[in-house]
Amino acid sequence: MSVIEIGKLKGKYVVYWYEDPDNPKSRRRFRLQAKNRRDAWAEGERVYESQMALKGDRLTLQDIWGRYRRYLGDRKTGRDLDIVWKNVGPHLGALHPLHVDDDAINKYLSHRRTAFIKKNGRPPANDTLYNEVNLIQSALNHAFKKNVIDKPVHLKKPPRSKSRDRWLRREEISRLVAECAQTPHLHVAVALMLGTAGRVTAILEARWDHVDFRNRTIDLRTSDDPHAKKRAFIPLNEGLYELLLEWKEHCDSPYIVEYKGVGVKSIYRAFRRAAIRAGLDDVHPHVLRHSAAVHMVASGCEMARVSQYMGHSSISVTERIYARFAPSHLREEAAAIDFLKD
Repeated sequence: MSVIEIGKLKGKYVVYWYEDPDNPKSRRRFRLQAKNRRDAWAEGERVYESQMALKGDRLTLQDIWGRYRRYLGDRKTGRDLDIVWKNVGPHLGALHPLHVDDDAINKYLSHRRTAFIKKNGRPPANDTLYNEVNLIQSALNHAFKKNVIDKPVHLKKPPRSKSRDRWLRREEISRLVAECAQTPHLHVAVALMLGTAGRVTAILEARWDHVDFRNRTIDLRTSDDPHAKKRAFIPLNEGLYELLLEWKEHCDSPYIVEYKGVGVKSIYRAFRRAAIRAGLDDVHPHVLRHSAAVHMVASGCEMARVSQYMGHSSISVTERIYARFAPSHLREEAAAIDFLKD
């Protein structure tokens, strides 16, 4: 969602926007000095910001939401803003940013719950509402950092769902893999997630040129986005090597996980159907990454090496989540306070 647009008038670049998107007569337009479109966007942004500062009490959440959206560009959070705005915009978009307080948020959440139940027959997930309010707060605080509003904002958020520590045991993995075998591209994706401990996004973005069959390695560091989560460069185990070698013979796409010659964008629905058939209706794709890590640690693998395999930013992240699964975790400490031992 972009608030400003760049155009030309009598051969000169101009920036324009609509104060009321539904009213064509509310357009504001300013001539620019820029000589090319790239410079025009930068200058147009500055003009828009200066006008927002002058606008004072007429500034709206929609104004700063658009500014934050442009700042984020192609990042996932930016795409999330587009989705969330469909619900937030009609109810909060016209408010001055500093009027988006806890009372306004509570009214929005009440309406959101009612509308969701009416449409879906169930209330929205706590995490969904939490994330929506968190995005509103992020947009407001970005405006503060850019001196568009004069104070930071802290909104009271709905409680989050309790985290579920779900991981698959070997018998459960066998059942899931057997059900996935009915759908070849899903089977390959699941095998990759289990064998590389990779996130589903990294697996779906992986291409054949990231696989080195001679050295039996796969490079999941495929994203150029500096804000993307860290990924790993890892060896292929024997089972995964054999599977990929055979699968490549049937592929026409540069992407490893493909269907009918095209890279697959999402496996969520196919995965959920296979999981339910396997009697694992509480499992989603990310559980596979978590399960792979648990099995590595429980098998006695060194924490530093597991951290590298997972692509974690530091070993402390790995230890915080997985240390308790290590066979020797806290045994020395427990022995130190064994006061009943003779």
